[in-house]
Amino acid sequence: MKQQVAIKGMTCSGCVKTVEKALSGIEGIKEVSVSLSPPQAVIQADSAISTAQVQAALSKAGNYDVVGDQEVNEPKKSGDCCCG
Repeated sequence: MKQQVAIKGMTCSGCVKTVEKALSGIEGIKEVSVSLSPPQAVIQADSAISTAQVQAALSKAGNYDVVGDQEVNEPKKSGDCCCG
C-alpha cells in the first residue's frame, strides 16, 4: 500500500534523512522516500499506516509534523531546523 504524507518542519537535507530514518522505523513500512519540495513522505507499507503512527515517529525525531495541504507552504520559524 502506498501513502503520501505532507510534513511540516523540514528545512534541509539533514531533516530529510532524519525523517526518513524515523519513518523507516515504523513496523510494516517497506520503503520511505522523503522530499523537501514538496515537503512530503511517500510510504510503501504492508498495510495502511495511521497518521497517529507517523506523527509519533516524527515527534520523536524532532520538530516535524504531519500537516494538511494548506499548511505545507507555511514559512519556517527560526530555529526549526535540525541543523541549529
